[in-house]
Amino acid sequence: MNLDQIEKLNELKEKGMITEAEFQQAKEKILAGEESASSEIKPEPVLPVQKPIEIKTNNYDYAMAMHLTQFASWVFPLMGLIIPLVMWQSRKEDSYIDQQGKVIMNWALSSLIYLIVSGILCFILIGFVLLVALAICGIVFTVMGAIDANKGVIKNYPLAIKFFDVEETAKV
Repeated sequence: MNLDQIEKLNELKEKGMITEAEFQQAKEKILAGEESASSEIKPEPVLPVQKPIEIKTNNYDYAMAMHLTQFASWVFPLMGLIIPLVMWQSRKEDSYIDQQGKVIMNWALSSLIYLIVSGILCFILIGFVLLVALAICGIVFTVMGAIDANKGVIKNYPLAIKFFDVEETAKV
């Protein structure tokens, strides 16, 4: 009788319904002559393991989204710098995303410098004109960069100071 109970326990263990520790404990009780192990062990229901949902994105679409997140600065100051930076760092191992991140950071840092200079020049009124020109350039260059990124083209924005070395590609 003990052998039948141990075989049943082994079957439960092989099916994954009980752990190795539970098997050993029940086997010891059976061999020690204690109560029937099968009445004590209540196997927990085995739930199917679900894989996490993976959302696959095209690198070109991701790079385009990185460019367009610069518009977040229009709503929350500096978020147009922080969001692309986080996106870039999260997928930096991909060389295309790395190059596009460098393009975006070149423009973001350049426009920040231009913004500070224009703000200072507002005291002599020319700064107001430069702020409007910077806003227009920010919109146009960001859209151009997003379109280029979606086509697979790596190209620095016009007027961007090259803080990071970017390997530009020819237009497709």
